[in-house]
Amino acid sequence: MKLIIRKAAIEDIDAVYAIEREGQARWSRQQFAEELGLAFSRFVVVENGTGIIGFSVSWNVAGEIQLNNIGVRRERRRRGTGTLLMEEMVSSAREPGMQGKIYLEVSERNEAAVAFYLKNGFTATGRRKNYYDTIDAILMEREVRK
Repeated sequence: MKLIIRKAAIEDIDAVYAIEREGQARWSRQQFAEELGLAFSRFVVVENGTGIIGFSVSWNVAGEIQLNNIGVRRERRRRGTGTLLMEEMVSSAREPGMQGKIYLEVSERNEAAVAFYLKNGFTATGRRKNYYDTIDAILMEREVRK
């Protein structure tokens, strides 16, 4: 079945929030809905013909991309959906006016996410102490060649 990436819409929020709850569940429904109204936010979903199976939320800030959230339905993980979302983000980092950098923070305890980011060309550049309550965040970045 062909996967389609498209801009998120208000009617997608429940499906996106369900995916969020399968993971770290740090964002509320309201936070996802608010992203739809931000001009600098790039909120996309992936559909497989039967429904939404993944999403990503990133910001374009001063020509750089800040990945804020990414998620894939549990049963669809390790099947290329996250990589497809990452490729879409890399493509947007190559657009005119962009500086070709993607940044993110990830929980030091989220080993699967850290491995995913490393596999997708990110490098650890620092830490934020107690970023997730009492858990440190690993700062990561990826330079995108144009």
